[in-house]
Amino acid sequence: MRPADVERKPEATVGMLVGYESPLARRVAGDIWNGLSRAALDAGFTKTTALWESLRGDSGSSRVEGSLLNVFVVGQDRPEDIEAVGAVGDAGSSSLYGVVVAVPESPSPLAGALLYQGVERLTVYGVKAGLVEPALLHARPKECEAYARRLLERMVARQPN
Repeated sequence: MRPADVERKPEATVGMLVGYESPLARRVAGDIWNGLSRAALDAGFTKTTALWESLRGDSGSSRVEGSLLNVFVVGQDRPEDIEAVGAVGDAGSSSLYGVVVAVPESPSPLAGALLYQGVERLTVYGVKAGLVEPALLHARPKECEAYARRLLERMVARQPN
């Protein structure tokens, strides 16, 4: 089979919205991105791009609008960052959202409530709950990669053939 006969998958653009003030969030976001880029390569994507934004930045989410996948990463050590979680672009679009609370080895009992609050913030903006993939993640590459693979599988399943 010639290379021209092989079906080429589209490029994937991922919005990574991170609470950079949290060392936990930075590490987990990096591990998620590593997992996403590997999973996209394995799935045959020709190019995968991450558009990184700070949850607390002045630029808002203008760069990540139009991304098929937007991942919010908040550190348990900076719970106030959850207030910056919100829909990116048109909330009625088919974008998939990841909401992650990065937790230390011994998470706070309040981490689950923080995660729930992040999902709730997106649904208030009009995002369907079924388009949100929530997770409490430790800064462990295998754990973050498994989550990233799940996100990519869901993103691919939503794309038209």
